[in-house]
Formats: sequence, structure tokens, C-alpha cells
Amino acid sequence: MPRLLSQPTTVLVTGTSSGVGAALARQLLSAGHRVIAIARRADQAPETPGLIPYACDLADPQATAALMAQIVASHPELTVVINNAGIQLPLRLDDPALDPAGLERELAVNLLAPAIVARAVLPRFSASAEPTAIVNVSSGLAFHPKTITALYCASKAGLHSLTQSLRYQCSGTRIQVSEAILSGIRQGRDEIYIGKARLLPILNRLAPAIPRAMLRRS
Repeated sequence: MPRLLSQPTTVLVTGTSSGVGAALARQLLSAGHRVIAIARRADQAPETPGLIPYACDLADPQATAALMAQIVASHPELTVVINNAGIQLPLRLDDPALDPAGLERELAVNLLAPAIVARAVLPRFSASAEPTAIVNVSSGLAFHPKTITALYCASKAGLHSLTQSLRYQCSGTRIQVSEAILSGIRQGRDEIYIGKARLLPILNRLAPAIPRAMLRRS
């Protein structure tokens, strides 16, 4: 990954409307990279040099697959994919206000979309003579879920497992598969802990009950 981003390249980032995705896109652009930005409101983004916006609802698997086919065909220079988009519904499963359609949407964006995006770029990345990378943005809640947002926690656990399996599948290729675990992307790691999540590996070794209790109440 460090060599991949040491020179200007083309990076695809999902979920760039706000938050981590928007900040990541700005950082990449400031470093001279071209950014393919996928978000529901990407077409409303101000025109920015180096930014290539695509509007897509990642909760729609067919729309996601169609867009990725278009991107792969139109951008052969793409070398890095960052699956950042995510939805977190702040409701318990027993909350009467929870809409089952919302659960389906949450799972589609958090877990299914990263799989569809990765599947679309794998043939091109596998055939590339240059290093490429797929980065999935996960969460410490994948390991220590909290009381509410049960499906969000489960979807991030699924993304963690998906990332590991994809890494096994890409063994022997020049594709680096990494997981960014939130609570830039640190160099050359399969699992990259960001912010407060950097404490998790240490706490898990010393006293696993502590992070479990902390995140359960968060």
C-alpha cells in the first residue's frame, strides 16, 4: 500500500458524501491522486480537479454491479479500492420503529456492496502487472458488539470475515487486501487500527472483558 500511494494513482472510494469517506477523498486529492467517488449524492458534489463522481445507491445490488462494470471499463488505471460506505441504524431489534426494509438496506450497504465492488475489480487487478489493493473499512464493533445497532455490528463482523477470505483468495497475486478498523491508512498491514481502535489489540490481549464492556455500552 505505501508504494501504491507514493505516486499519483486512481483510487475508488465509496461513501464520500460525508464523514470518513469525504475526509479520505480530500486527503487523496490533496496528495495528487484521482478519486472515483461513489455516493448517493455524488452527482451533487462541486466540480473538483481530480474528482470523478458517480451517483449510486449501494443498497441496490443490481445498480452497484452495473456501475462497477462501467467504472472498470472506463478506468483501466484504477489501482486501489476503498470500501468505506456504511449505514448504522440506532435502533434495537425489538424497537417497534425499526423497519425491516431498513435492516435489508443496512446489510446491503455494509456487507453486500463491498463484495460486489471487489468482485468487479478482481479480474482486472489479478491480471495487472502492478500492485493493486482492496481496503474494507470495518469497525471495532465487529469484535465487540454493542447492545443497540445489532445488525450493524453483525455486518461489520461479516465484512471482517469477508476480508480475510478475500485475502486468502488473492494469495499469490499482487493484490493487497486490507481491513481498516475504525473506532491515513497505516503502511503494509492486513489489519489497520485507526483512532481509538488502536487500543483494541492491546486490550484484547491483556483483558478481553474491558473492550467488550466498553463497546457494549457505547
